[in-house]
Amino acid sequence: MLWEFSIFFLTLVYLGILWIAYSYPASLFWPGAFFLLILLVSIRTISRRYIFFVFPALLAIGTVLLLPLIDSPAQAKAFLALSIGVFYFSVLGAHRLGRYKEDQTAKAMLNLAAFSVLFCWFSAGYGWYLNVQMPVWIIMVTFALITFPISYILLVINELNLDKYQRILYSIFLSYLIAGAIWMQNFWPFGYLTTGVITLIIYYSGWDIIRSYFLEKLAFQRIVFNILFLAGTASLLLLSTKWYPAI
Repeated sequence: MLWEFSIFFLTLVYLGILWIAYSYPASLFWPGAFFLLILLVSIRTISRRYIFFVFPALLAIGTVLLLPLIDSPAQAKAFLALSIGVFYFSVLGAHRLGRYKEDQTAKAMLNLAAFSVLFCWFSAGYGWYLNVQMPVWIIMVTFALITFPISYILLVINELNLDKYQRILYSIFLSYLIAGAIWMQNFWPFGYLTTGVITLIIYYSGWDIIRSYFLEKLAFQRIVFNILFLAGTASLLLLSTKWYPAI
């Protein structure tokens, strides 16, 4: 089932918050805080688990942070439309998974939401880093702090054969991976969107190896494929993007 009225209504409220963020950003704080409270109560009611609050909440915050960095009104509205769609599916996935924990479609929806959240935060974080003078360690810590809960929840949702301490360990590993990746990209002459996409590709490659290993699907060919996927997509992206002079 892809339709649920209560989730659709909550998405309309989310649309209203994004409209305020786009049209009246200075007035967003209290409506945004009230929306997060409504979202928390709604997620608990819809899914019976507070853990599913993290994805839509971080998606909303990440969208608001990325929105001011998009210059084109048409691109900004297209981005808002995509964010609304991802929000709907993240809440719908939580609703379905809360009722049947083996729902593979729901897991796919939440995986999509997780990677969308990471893209928003990676792009927005690096965009603000480029526009506001700050030391690189701040953005490294920020990326690590965002990556950790997303990774932990992904490990829970996908039901990998891990205990709590192993989930923490692998989530820390992915956080360190992303912190190192953004430190390395700090020396590259690329914009925030390119950096966000490359960081997401690096994260996905690391996550896919971990997931494949614990699902007993990891083979030498899959490792080679991930390496080629990472190198190939990053190369195509770097060759097609605009290079900026290093300062």
